This record gives sequence, structure tokens and C-alpha cells, in this order.
Amino acid sequence: MDIGKAFGFVTKDESWLTKVLVGGLVMLIPFIGQFVVNGYGLRVAKNVAQGQERVLPEWNEFGDFLTRGFLAWVIQLVYFLPFALFYGIFIAAVTIPAAVAAESGSDGGAAGVLALCLAPILLIVGLASGVASMAGIARYIATDQFSEAFKFGEVFANLRAALGAYLRLLLVAILASLVASLGLIACGVGILFTSFYAYLVIGHAFGQILPQLFPQRDIAGPSGYPPVQSF
Repeated sequence: MDIGKAFGFVTKDESWLTKVLVGGLVMLIPFIGQFVVNGYGLRVAKNVAQGQERVLPEWNEFGDFLTRGFLAWVIQLVYFLPFALFYGIFIAAVTIPAAVAAESGSDGGAAGVLALCLAPILLIVGLASGVASMAGIARYIATDQFSEAFKFGEVFANLRAALGAYLRLLLVAILASLVASLGLIACGVGILFTSFYAYLVIGHAFGQILPQLFPQRDIAGPSGYPPVQSF
């Protein structure tokens, strides 16, 4: 994976400024804006994997971007269920002893120690869920079939076989998130555009590794970009 290329490709498009400005404004749309820009990032990934010259798509397929982004969000939601379950256990394990300590008049030190012990595990579960969701989304992008993301045997087999690639993708996602946070400097408004830029960076990185993840699959499909298969 060429991380530098993932961060620098945007300005290679002659219309990049307009496309980024539109993306930032789309993020202002309540609720659906995040789905749309996520779907746009998935299209970037597909374009990169196909080797297309113009990686940034035009903003003329709003509905398609919305659908793809929403389905990717559902995939993430499913793969983060173990983290949500463990988080609930973590909160209960910390707050219940703290409440008991408060009633008994003790200092609640045991609850603090328990929190320190469980916090690293919570972080590991969160990172594992994040990487697993990337593997599910990668399979969805490669096949354009929503149901493929939930063939857990194939997804985790692919994850084990290409763990290094997914970890590099996770690194890019973390770095892109850090870059996105720089938008807060511009009175908070700039975060819209730097956040959209982060989606583009992650999408490009995704597209770079897709042929490696699925070397036997025709990612382009028979018509170059097959239609979404939803629920």
C-alpha cells in the first residue's frame, strides 16, 4: 500500500476542489449526510481497485452513494455488536461496585482498579471489531452484494490471510482521522471538509488493497460497476 498516494491523490483531479467542497456541504445534511459521503468513499475504493484514471466520482449518483453508505453502516453495526456487549459489561462492572461503595461510605477504589484492568481489554475488543468490520466491508465492495459481508467464515478467513494489509488500512484510517481533526482549527467549520477528505483517503487505501485481498475475483464486474444488491 502506498500511504503517501492515498493522502495525495485528491489534488490530481482537475475538479477536486469543487468535489471536496460539495462533499463538505453534503456532510451538513442531518443524518443521511454521513451515509452519502461514506458511499462516495466506497466508490473511490472501487474506482482505485478498477484502475480507473478518474478516481474521484462526479456527484451525480447521490442515491447510489446513500445506499452504499447506509449498507456499509449496517455492516459496521453488526461487526461492532461484540464491542457494544462488552462495553455494557464494562459499564456495569464499574458503576455497580462504585454505587455500592458510595452507599457504604467507602472510597470506591476497587471500582477504579477494575476499570483500569478492563479498559485495555475494551480497547482491544474495539480495535478487533473495527478491523473485522473493514474485512466485511471489503468483501461487500469487492462483490457489490450486501449479503457477502455476513459470510463470516469467508470474511474471517480473508482477514487471517491478509491481516497485515488490514492493519495498514487501520493505520491509514487513524492517520486520516488525525488529519480530519485539524479542521477544528478553522472555527470548527473546516472539520466538514477535512472529515470528507479523510473518507477519500481511506477509500483510496481500501481500493489499493482490494486486488490483494481478492486476487481471484473480478472486482470490476462484467459491466465495470455492477448495481447494488441490497437486502
